[in-house]
Amino acid sequence: MNTIRIINTKNGQMAKLFDTIQWCIKAVSGDDTRESLRHLYIDKDFMAGCDGHRMHIALNEWDLEPGLYEILTLKVNEILLAKSETLSLENYPSIWSQVPSQCKNSIPPFHCSMGRKHEMNNKSCFAYHVFMNTHRCYNLKYLEDIRMEGFMQFEIGEDKSMLLVASEDHDRLGMIMPLKQ
Repeated sequence: MNTIRIINTKNGQMAKLFDTIQWCIKAVSGDDTRESLRHLYIDKDFMAGCDGHRMHIALNEWDLEPGLYEILTLKVNEILLAKSETLSLENYPSIWSQVPSQCKNSIPPFHCSMGRKHEMNNKSCFAYHVFMNTHRCYNLKYLEDIRMEGFMQFEIGEDKSMLLVASEDHDRLGMIMPLKQ
Protein backbone atom coordinates (compact mmCIF):
# COMPACT_ATOMS: atom_id res chain seq x y z
CA MET A 1 0.00 0.00 0.00
CA ASN A 2 1.38 3.40 -1.04
CA THR A 3 1.02 5.82 1.91
CA ILE A 4 1.92 9.43 2.62
CA ARG A 5 2.56 10.53 6.19
CA ILE A 6 2.67 14.27 6.90
CA ILE A 7 3.74 15.57 10.29
CA ASN A 8 2.90 19.14 11.27
CA THR A 9 6.28 20.69 12.10
CA LYS A 10 4.68 24.10 12.87
CA ASN A 11 6.97 25.87 10.35
CA GLY A 12 8.67 25.34 7.01
CA GLN A 13 7.55 23.41 3.95
CA MET A 14 6.15 20.43 5.91
CA ALA A 15 3.92 22.79 7.89
CA LYS A 16 2.69 24.38 4.64
CA LEU A 17 2.05 20.94 3.11
CA PHE A 18 0.19 19.84 6.26
CA ASP A 19 -1.97 23.00 6.23
CA THR A 20 -2.73 22.69 2.51
CA ILE A 21 -3.75 19.03 2.69
CA GLN A 22 -5.76 19.65 5.87
CA TRP A 23 -7.60 22.49 4.10
CA CYS A 24 -8.42 20.31 1.06
CA ILE A 25 -9.58 17.44 3.28
CA LYS A 26 -12.23 19.71 4.84
CA ALA A 27 -14.22 19.36 1.61
CA VAL A 28 -13.76 15.58 1.20
CA SER A 29 -17.12 13.80 1.35
CA GLY A 30 -18.13 11.56 4.21
CA ASP A 31 -21.03 10.12 2.18
CA ASP A 32 -20.79 6.47 1.13
CA THR A 33 -22.82 6.91 -2.07
CA ARG A 34 -19.93 8.26 -4.21
CA GLU A 35 -16.77 6.38 -3.25
CA SER A 36 -14.42 8.59 -5.30
CA LEU A 37 -15.50 11.73 -3.37
CA ARG A 38 -14.41 10.05 -0.12
CA HIS A 39 -10.82 10.46 -1.35
CA LEU A 40 -8.39 13.34 -1.70
CA TYR A 41 -7.62 14.02 -5.37
CA ILE A 42 -3.95 14.65 -6.16
CA ASP A 43 -2.55 15.15 -9.66
CA LYS A 44 0.82 16.55 -10.74
CA ASP A 45 -0.37 20.17 -10.42
CA PHE A 46 -3.30 20.25 -8.00
CA MET A 47 -4.97 18.57 -5.04
CA ALA A 48 -8.68 18.78 -4.27
CA GLY A 49 -11.43 17.69 -1.95
CA CYS A 50 -15.08 17.72 -3.02
CA ASP A 51 -18.34 16.61 -1.43
CA GLY A 52 -20.79 17.71 -4.13
CA HIS A 53 -21.66 20.99 -2.39
CA ARG A 54 -18.19 22.49 -2.13
CA MET A 55 -14.70 22.00 -3.47
CA HIS A 56 -11.28 23.04 -2.15
CA ILE A 57 -8.45 23.12 -4.73
CA ALA A 58 -4.80 23.89 -3.96
CA LEU A 59 -1.52 23.78 -5.84
CA ASN A 60 0.53 20.59 -5.50
CA GLU A 61 3.91 22.24 -4.86
CA TRP A 62 5.44 19.09 -3.35
CA ASP A 63 5.44 16.65 -6.30
CA LEU A 64 3.14 14.22 -4.51
CA GLU A 65 2.38 11.12 -6.54
CA PRO A 66 -0.90 11.49 -8.49
CA GLY A 67 -3.85 9.40 -7.39
CA LEU A 68 -6.91 9.26 -5.16
CA TYR A 69 -5.96 9.02 -1.49
CA GLU A 70 -8.04 7.69 1.37
CA ILE A 71 -7.67 9.59 4.65
CA LEU A 72 -6.52 7.03 7.22
CA THR A 73 -5.53 9.43 10.01
CA LEU A 74 -6.39 13.08 10.50
CA LYS A 75 -4.99 14.41 13.75
CA VAL A 76 -3.84 17.83 14.93
CA ASN A 77 -0.22 17.01 14.12
CA GLU A 78 -0.41 14.07 11.68
CA ILE A 79 -2.15 13.12 8.44
CA LEU A 80 -1.83 9.64 6.98
CA LEU A 81 -3.07 9.03 3.43
CA ALA A 82 -3.24 5.76 1.49
CA LYS A 83 -3.32 5.71 -2.30
CA SER A 84 -6.34 3.83 -3.61
CA GLU A 85 -5.50 0.59 -5.36
CA THR A 86 -8.95 0.34 -6.98
CA LEU A 87 -9.75 3.95 -7.95
CA SER A 88 -7.84 6.26 -10.29
CA LEU A 89 -8.00 9.96 -11.15
CA GLU A 90 -10.46 9.14 -13.97
CA ASN A 91 -12.99 8.04 -11.32
CA TYR A 92 -13.06 11.56 -9.85
CA PRO A 93 -15.35 14.25 -11.32
CA SER A 94 -13.55 16.75 -13.53
CA ILE A 95 -12.63 19.49 -11.07
CA TRP A 96 -12.27 22.17 -13.75
CA SER A 97 -15.68 21.49 -15.32
CA GLN A 98 -17.23 22.69 -12.04
CA VAL A 99 -15.66 26.14 -12.32
CA PRO A 100 -18.13 28.54 -13.96
CA SER A 101 -17.21 29.56 -17.50
CA GLN A 102 -18.06 33.19 -16.81
CA CYS A 103 -17.92 35.08 -13.55
CA LYS A 104 -18.94 38.48 -12.33
CA ASN A 105 -16.77 40.10 -9.72
CA SER A 106 -18.98 42.50 -7.84
CA ILE A 107 -17.84 41.39 -4.40
CA PRO A 108 -15.06 43.37 -2.73
CA PRO A 109 -12.16 41.43 -1.21
CA PHE A 110 -12.35 40.50 2.46
CA HIS A 111 -9.37 40.50 4.83
CA CYS A 112 -9.31 37.42 7.03
CA SER A 113 -7.21 37.43 10.16
CA MET A 114 -6.46 34.30 12.15
CA GLY A 115 -5.99 33.88 15.89
CA ARG A 116 -3.32 31.92 17.70
CA LYS A 117 -5.22 28.66 17.25
CA HIS A 118 -5.50 29.33 13.50
CA GLU A 119 -9.18 30.20 13.90
CA MET A 120 -10.95 32.99 12.10
CA ASN A 121 -11.31 36.08 14.29
CA ASN A 122 -14.16 37.68 12.34
CA LYS A 123 -16.54 34.85 11.35
CA SER A 124 -19.76 36.83 11.64
CA CYS A 125 -18.31 39.75 9.65
CA PHE A 126 -17.22 37.31 6.94
CA ALA A 127 -20.69 35.69 6.73
CA TYR A 128 -22.31 39.14 6.64
CA HIS A 129 -19.89 40.30 3.92
CA VAL A 130 -20.73 37.29 1.73
CA PHE A 131 -24.50 37.57 2.24
CA MET A 132 -24.68 41.33 1.63
CA ASN A 133 -22.67 41.02 -1.59
CA THR A 134 -24.29 37.88 -3.02
CA HIS A 135 -27.82 38.02 -1.57
CA ARG A 136 -27.54 34.25 -1.17
CA CYS A 137 -27.27 32.04 1.90
CA TYR A 138 -24.35 29.66 2.24
CA ASN A 139 -23.68 26.94 4.79
CA LEU A 140 -21.87 28.71 7.66
CA LYS A 141 -19.58 25.75 8.32
CA TYR A 142 -18.53 25.73 4.66
CA LEU A 143 -17.82 29.46 4.82
CA GLU A 144 -15.73 28.95 7.94
CA ASP A 145 -13.87 26.03 6.33
CA ILE A 146 -13.06 28.02 3.19
CA ARG A 147 -11.38 30.88 5.05
CA MET A 148 -7.82 31.74 4.05
CA GLU A 149 -5.35 34.09 5.72
CA GLY A 150 -5.07 37.53 4.10
CA PHE A 151 -7.30 39.12 1.46
CA MET A 152 -9.75 36.68 -0.09
CA GLN A 153 -10.95 37.40 -3.63
CA PHE A 154 -14.55 36.54 -4.61
CA GLU A 155 -16.48 35.82 -7.77
CA ILE A 156 -19.95 34.49 -8.51
CA GLY A 157 -20.55 32.24 -11.48
CA GLU A 158 -23.10 33.57 -13.94
CA ASP A 159 -23.98 30.14 -15.34
CA LYS A 160 -23.81 28.51 -11.88
CA SER A 161 -24.68 30.27 -8.64
CA MET A 162 -21.49 29.03 -7.05
CA LEU A 163 -19.36 31.29 -4.83
CA LEU A 164 -15.68 31.19 -5.79
CA VAL A 165 -13.10 32.30 -3.25
CA ALA A 166 -9.39 32.60 -4.10
CA SER A 167 -6.52 33.14 -1.72
CA GLU A 168 -4.51 36.34 -1.88
CA ASP A 169 -1.61 34.65 -3.68
CA HIS A 170 -3.97 32.43 -5.77
CA ASP A 171 -2.54 29.11 -4.53
CA ARG A 172 -5.99 28.02 -3.27
CA LEU A 173 -9.47 28.14 -4.75
CA GLY A 174 -12.62 27.27 -2.85
CA MET A 175 -16.12 26.89 -4.27
CA ILE A 176 -19.42 26.63 -2.40
CA MET A 177 -22.92 26.09 -3.73
CA PRO A 178 -25.59 28.28 -2.09
CA LEU A 179 -28.32 26.82 0.09
CA LYS A 180 -31.64 26.23 -1.67
CA GLN A 181 -34.01 29.07 -0.91
